[in-house]
Amino acid sequence: MKFNEITNRILVRKNYGECFDFYTEKMGLVPVWGDRNGPYTSFAVGGDAPACFAIFAGDAMPMFEGYTQPTGNAQPDTVVAVIPSLDLDGDYLRLKEAGVPFLGEPQRIEAWGMRCTYFRDPEGNLFELNDASGV
Repeated sequence: MKFNEITNRILVRKNYGECFDFYTEKMGLVPVWGDRNGPYTSFAVGGDAPACFAIFAGDAMPMFEGYTQPTGNAQPDTVVAVIPSLDLDGDYLRLKEAGVPFLGEPQRIEAWGMRCTYFRDPEGNLFELNDASGV
């Protein structure tokens, strides 16, 4: 796992375009992938800088089989910490054996163009472990 390269992703629950405008017009971030229409945009601090932040339409989260929004009085998911992995299956098995509660096995989600899996920490915070191997 490349835990030192964790990325924050905001799950947009209301108005994707308004959030896109906020991060580009007010915060000055530059979109490097995606656009105002979503469902995903990654941003950098400048034209030559790597992506450092992303927004994602929260309505698209159920594409990951096993994901459900917290219920009852729990706060809905609005932030996902993304951990790149060079060995997604190996990291998944190692963490699962250590007792990490995953929402499902690693899956390829064609609409997102990636393989990933999700887990929650003891406080219920959502983490994505995704394939950064380039394979």
